[in-house]
Amino acid sequence: MNTQISKIENIFISSPHTIDELVINWHITEACNYNCSYCFAKWGKPNELHRCSEAIENLLDKLSDYFIKGNSTLKQNLGYSKVRLNIAGGEPMLLGNKLSDVLILAKRKGFHTSIITNGYYLLDSKFDFPNDVLDMVGVSFDSQNDDIRTKIGRADRKGDSLNPHNLKRAIEKLSSSQHGIKIKINTVVNKFNWQEDFSRLILEINPEKWKILQVMPYENHDLVISKEQFSSFIEMHRNKGLPIYAESNIDMTESYLMLDPKGRLYQNSLDNSGYIYSDSLRGVEVEKALKQINFNDTRFSTRYLSVLNSSDISDEDSIL
Repeated sequence: MNTQISKIENIFISSPHTIDELVINWHITEACNYNCSYCFAKWGKPNELHRCSEAIENLLDKLSDYFIKGNSTLKQNLGYSKVRLNIAGGEPMLLGNKLSDVLILAKRKGFHTSIITNGYYLLDSKFDFPNDVLDMVGVSFDSQNDDIRTKIGRADRKGDSLNPHNLKRAIEKLSSSQHGIKIKINTVVNKFNWQEDFSRLILEINPEKWKILQVMPYENHDLVISKEQFSSFIEMHRNKGLPIYAESNIDMTESYLMLDPKGRLYQNSLDNSGYIYSDSLRGVEVEKALKQINFNDTRFSTRYLSVLNSSDISDEDSIL
């Protein structure tokens, strides 16, 4: 076994798999202003649950009753005290005031809240979040180079995308209305950006987390990189004071709690052949739906360890 992989596994095994916060990712819409080549949020224009206010409240009630108020085996295993509802897409900000309504309601139900956004609409004067409805924002940002963002598809039909300057402006604006908000930057490492140095930009933004994700081989394999290339990207940014949380393909498999736009729990399969879905939570209870998918709570908890900052890993080791 590779020495580095063995060391990481030992860290995971010896660490308690308790977490402070459970995160539920609701991919609320498939709609997006971008067309990223690696995007896995494709469901064939589903009947999205957010269109019905009663359905939204029913879903949040079920999630709150099970994950917040209840005492499930999952809660006992992970030991979490908070639950964060993370709204993703597509691009959730396309929903405008409907997104605000969901966040306000989630707060009332006892959830911490966050969104994952490409950031494009954070500077749009047509829509502003109500004050203090977000505890965290994750901004997906894959390149400081305009041409690379276009190649990836992280641009709209006019070729416009979020550049580093506007990324920083957007975060500043959001921070002024969401007091104490935590900032996370998500970067998907692929064949176009695996040699790009983000160190200066991440230091300037100073996020709570910089999540580095290895592009998943889902349907489109054109952007896939090797373990060695992913490791090289991480090595480039090590020991620079960056809050790195790296996730390889295996780390991301069966380790997320995800809801699709229809309100079904779903999970990516081990062989990357597609998704495994539960019945919609509109018709079944959460516990039954959880049994219909594969969710690895140990792998979930280890994703929240910043392995790169561990003293158990020497500078000479590479991370795969």
